[in-house]
Amino acid sequence: MLDTPFTFAALLPDFMTPEGTVLLWSIVVFFALLAVLWKFAFGPIMHALEQREKKIQGDIDSAATQLKAATAKLAEYQAQVNAANDKAAAIIAEAKRDVDALVADEKAKAKQEIEADKERAKREIALAKDAAVAELRDKVVALTGDIAAKVIRREIKAEDHRTFISQALSEIGANKN
Repeated sequence: MLDTPFTFAALLPDFMTPEGTVLLWSIVVFFALLAVLWKFAFGPIMHALEQREKKIQGDIDSAATQLKAATAKLAEYQAQVNAANDKAAAIIAEAKRDVDALVADEKAKAKQEIEADKERAKREIALAKDAAVAELRDKVVALTGDIAAKVIRREIKAEDHRTFISQALSEIGANKN
């Protein structure tokens, strides 16, 4: 092995040679360029990135706020729709009750008219019956008078005849009751 001691100087190139000088100047220029870039390029780029991040975060926050507002509006509109549906259902139910009441009223009126027609018909029947009974009575009186006259062979006066028949009918009526 080699008997030369290890030193850092052995690792570094000789800066006095052209290659070493180029290397030295390359390192100096690199760090100078890095400082200039850091000051004039990376700073504004970092600043722009920070501004963009803030803007994006602001947009996200704004979108979240708008989403909450839209959700609240949607809930409000849904509540209004539900209220309108409830109101429409109430109006329909009220209309149904009104129709049912109207139908019931019309049925009651129809029943009353039917009952009135029945009563009128009963009165007319009673009047017709009374008229028929009176006519029959008059015919019976006349026929009875004719028969009695033939039986007696004499003529009975109409006034006597009526009196006799009226008395007979009164007696018959009294016997019925």
